[in-house]
Amino acid sequence: MALASQSLRITGPTKRWSGLVSKPMSRTLITGLLATSALCAPMVALAQDATTVDAVVITGQREAQRAAIVVKREAFVVSDVVSADDIGKLPDHNTAAALRRIPGISVMEDQGEPRFPVIRGLRSTYNRTTIDGALVASVDESGRTVPMDIVPSVMAGRLEVIKTVTPENDGNAIGGVINVTTRSAFDAKRPFFNGMASYGQYERSGDVRNDKPSYRLAFAAGRTFGAEDQWGVVIGASHEQLDYDIPQVEAADPSVREYTAAGAPVLSGSPTGNGLQVPTQVRLFWYNNTKQRSGVNAKLEYRPSDAFRWDASVLASRMEDDEERIEYRIEPLGNVANQTPTSGAFTRGRGIIHLNQPITTREIGLARTGFAWSFAPNWKLDGDLVYSLAGLKVPNHSVEFRTVDAQGANYAFTYDTTNRLFPTFNPVNEAALRNPANYVLQQHRDALTKTNESTTQARLDLAFDDDAHWKLKFGGVLRSSERDFRNSQVNYRAATGFVYTLAEVDKAGPSQLIAGRYRLDPRIDAEAATAFFRANRGRFTTTVSAPTGNYDVSEDVQAGYAQASYQFGDLTLLGGLRYERTKVTSDAVRNTGGVLTPVSNDGSYANWLPSLHLQWKPRPDLIVRAAWTNTIGRPDYGSLAATENLNFDGSQPTLSRGNPDLKARESESFDLSVEFYPTDGMVSLAVFSKDIKNEIFTLSSSERLDVGRGVETVLISTPRNAETAKIKGVEFAVQQAFTFLPAPLDGFGFNGNVTWLDTEFTFRTSTGPRVTGLFQQPEITTNAAVYYQRGPFEARVSHNYIGGQLETINDANVNSDQYWKGRHVFDASLSWRWNKHLSLFVEGQNLSNTGRQEVTGPGRRYLQEWANYGRTYWVGAAVNF
Repeated sequence: MALASQSLRITGPTKRWSGLVSKPMSRTLITGLLATSALCAPMVALAQDATTVDAVVITGQREAQRAAIVVKREAFVVSDVVSADDIGKLPDHNTAAALRRIPGISVMEDQGEPRFPVIRGLRSTYNRTTIDGALVASVDESGRTVPMDIVPSVMAGRLEVIKTVTPENDGNAIGGVINVTTRSAFDAKRPFFNGMASYGQYERSGDVRNDKPSYRLAFAAGRTFGAEDQWGVVIGASHEQLDYDIPQVEAADPSVREYTAAGAPVLSGSPTGNGLQVPTQVRLFWYNNTKQRSGVNAKLEYRPSDAFRWDASVLASRMEDDEERIEYRIEPLGNVANQTPTSGAFTRGRGIIHLNQPITTREIGLARTGFAWSFAPNWKLDGDLVYSLAGLKVPNHSVEFRTVDAQGANYAFTYDTTNRLFPTFNPVNEAALRNPANYVLQQHRDALTKTNESTTQARLDLAFDDDAHWKLKFGGVLRSSERDFRNSQVNYRAATGFVYTLAEVDKAGPSQLIAGRYRLDPRIDAEAATAFFRANRGRFTTTVSAPTGNYDVSEDVQAGYAQASYQFGDLTLLGGLRYERTKVTSDAVRNTGGVLTPVSNDGSYANWLPSLHLQWKPRPDLIVRAAWTNTIGRPDYGSLAATENLNFDGSQPTLSRGNPDLKARESESFDLSVEFYPTDGMVSLAVFSKDIKNEIFTLSSSERLDVGRGVETVLISTPRNAETAKIKGVEFAVQQAFTFLPAPLDGFGFNGNVTWLDTEFTFRTSTGPRVTGLFQQPEITTNAAVYYQRGPFEARVSHNYIGGQLETINDANVNSDQYWKGRHVFDASLSWRWNKHLSLFVEGQNLSNTGRQEVTGPGRRYLQEWANYGRTYWVGAAVNF
């Protein structure tokens, strides 16, 4: 990460409160990077106690790295920081991508973009996400996650990750706390304006639909004002548009099956099976996504004296993903014949052509006001009020055509699995399978998913510091959250006597072969299909699905804590206790024997969460930290309601059922870290373990059901509590600027980290207990970057690796579990500071052209999903005044 030029001046000795622990540091502390978050407040206070430093200029990757090291060094808890550009992060325009640079952090991707942070092997639903310490409502469909791609980078002055929470932190943070610190006018000590514009080119763009330009625009401006510069204001805004395509190959769950000696299909691994794995289908997709993100933020601050400060801030962000997803699928009907270890034949088959057009809109809003008042010697009172609102809306129009099963002999094919990751189905009569006239309308569907969440929170803290050994802190939080979910589906089918075939609305598929071997053709012309439907509306029958997925959930939390620290020379101990009481009420509708029945549930639970932390500084350049913490993980909102929600991903139906009996997760953690700080560098080693009771996971199973279009295989998912989950891990990180080398080699620098995880997950299925690794948790993640900075020139090459992981657990069939394969990604950037106001840059993302692969079956050797994202290139300019 690079930090664009910024000048600042530290003036005069002052005293500020900084939480529980603070230690002296050198005058080279870069206060321009230090905002008002709880994690870094100690550094702000100590910097203001230092002697005057004139015109400390911050510029480039090296200074950003130095600043991040200072923050980590002075923080009391185990934490990490990414310092940002004044406007953008190179090449991490997305805040989720920036988090990948932190030890112990990996990021789950969606459609090629990093979105959901994973802290020390724990998915984003385990983590608490805040902006300037304020809780953010979730825009996830059912969970508590905050997709970090919705937070524009212009808003962030710094990204902080707290891995060992103290009692003053929210208890719902098994993984940790991710805090986005926004900028302050008091950081710069002068008026400033920063702007950035860039143009991007995706290798995969415009092949099936849109070919819109990809660009980013952003600015931030601020200043102090008033007779004594006691007021400060910052405003910022950003807008971006991304347009790209994703070709994809996959097979629905179950992805492979076996056949009996007589050729009849059975589950993979069945005792009656012949051990030969056969793909259940070859399913081709081509996505086109046009995304637009916009965000604005503003902060007003008042600091009339060192004893009092007040601030108010607002933030709004919106993301719209306009997607067209075209699908072509071939699957067998009936028994197999003429099998060899890698081939066979089906005398009957089916072809399916599908189109999905979801438009996903996510919005978040946040309003916060807070104060800090040193009302008496050694005493401080602070608090805030927060209101956060989030909304998700997904209208989706879909169309599906199928060949007629009674004519299945016309679509016979042979298969070849020589390449397990890319099996092929070879039609006996390809002309028949490619003929649009042979595909008859299955249905048009209009679906709408909407969810809204609002959260109100009030916090008040009281702290005492004797300026010698003791620090005490007490506080409490009241929080109320409301979540509602609405899902509707209207299906349209051709009425009796009305034959509607694909020939009416077909369009040639993309000419490029997917993965170099698969042809996607024919496909549905979206505009023609819409026009035909409207012109013939009276010739369709209409069916409205029951609203069994709708729910309302209310959650009220009351929390209080007390903590104290005592310093014995170089040793500091902090201990405390947090109490959280949670009350939950849910209302839903469930289909019971074909009758819709209202279902209401309510309950409450309480948690006592003690913790103990130690920090030891045997030498100025050596820090040892240890922690014992207890945290909780509340179930996702959608999991708590007694709902049945039917979704169609492509043409694969998924029935999600809620579970009101879910218990909250309970975690006990131990952490030990050693950090060494050579000149312009840092080396750290941390070990940790977590024991989680009542871990929550989603169990999948397949059933043959009629969900509105005939009997078919339906994937059913239900959240359940597991018996145990254990995580052990090691983190190792190195950051070093090679300033000790002779010029020009002294411009080089390196930062890298690696995290190893050993997880154990025990849960019960319909076939008995199973033990696996914790799902969606990679065993190893690594990050590394080499940079060079000299004069106006700066360059960086970075690498990120996320290891393989278990993604989906099947109830009755181990061979149907799905795994992500490990993925390497290389990025690079170049920048040139033309003058003190203008910088030019170019960058490349995913230069390794790495896609995503998911595997399944015996030995994890068979295709479940393959997607290719291509490379992306950006060129742009940044201005700073």
